[in-house]
Amino acid sequence: MHYVVDRIEVGIAICICASTGEEIKVKASDLPSRAKEGDVLAKNGEQYVYDENLTQQRRADLTKRMNRLFDKWKPTSPS
Repeated sequence: MHYVVDRIEVGIAICICASTGEEIKVKASDLPSRAKEGDVLAKNGEQYVYDENLTQQRRADLTKRMNRLFDKWKPTSPS
């Protein structure tokens, strides 16, 4: 199962299940040391493992979406 780190608060990480959208709370100390907001983690038994490939794919997808949105709203130059 994969989770996206939504936010990290004092000692607690709020993660969203990628397949169900369920929100869970995880002790920050149980996350990989490099984990930050937006990262994708795979749960392997009781351990959370940073998934570099899915994290990069997710960030690239979000960048594409933002670029399309901003391109749609670009002001046109007066002729």
